[in-house]
Amino acid sequence: MSTTYAVLGCGWLGLPLAQSFLKAGHHIRGSVRSDSAFKTLTDVGLEAHQICLCEDQIVGDIFRFLEGVSRLYIILPPGLRKNPNRNFVAVIAHLVPHIIKQKVKEVVFSSSTGVFGATQGIVTPNTTPLPDTESGRQLLAVEQLLLAQTSFLTQILRLGGLVDQDRHPVQSLARRDRIPEPQAPVNLIHRADAIGLLNHLPTKAPWQSVYHGVLPWHPSKRDFYDQAAREFGLFPLSFSEVVGATNKIVTDDRIQNGLAYRFKEPQLGLKSWTE
Repeated sequence: MSTTYAVLGCGWLGLPLAQSFLKAGHHIRGSVRSDSAFKTLTDVGLEAHQICLCEDQIVGDIFRFLEGVSRLYIILPPGLRKNPNRNFVAVIAHLVPHIIKQKVKEVVFSSSTGVFGATQGIVTPNTTPLPDTESGRQLLAVEQLLLAQTSFLTQILRLGGLVDQDRHPVQSLARRDRIPEPQAPVNLIHRADAIGLLNHLPTKAPWQSVYHGVLPWHPSKRDFYDQAAREFGLFPLSFSEVVGATNKIVTDDRIQNGLAYRFKEPQLGLKSWTE
């Protein structure tokens, strides 16, 4: 039986996520902000909507976007890099009454492992987040806001750093003179597995819960990105020789064990790996 899902934010992650639902036979609504992105959505067969969320208003027909939707995916970054003064918590708080009014039953929010501080060591879903960035603090507040609602069920997926061949962190690192903290463990996930988990968890995992979308493989930044640079055909990377304090390793044993998810990219897209 076909159901209607809505993906709020059909960007680099949200668009292929929406396409995966479309392929599975669901009716999908997707939102974007620009005219060009709107055309992209219609070209791939999605019901496209132009929606812009602001702190004090929503531009676009949010009523029609959410009408009859059983599950809403919020795939929106806080956007604080481009606008450091943005109040992302207010943005989502302004959205919540519309979710309630349209009687959406389930909400999935893609958060980030940035809710944990860089020096928190090994963290699990039971670890108390101690964010050390404004983005992390706002994401944590949004998580708490959504989980506190009683009119709909919520799942939070805290994603690690996203990688794929067409947008890989090594390409920007290669332009830096010195890459700091070469010893820091990586907490990454391939885009294919982020999409896989966003499909898997709502049907396999309890709601009103937080999950960590991170590959259970944490080589050092130096080791991982040196290999990635070689495979991308880039010049050798230049790392700082100063050992930093970052020691965060994000884990969630439930993903593979109790919830039986199998990672599609256990080497994060690398073709080879030498310990």
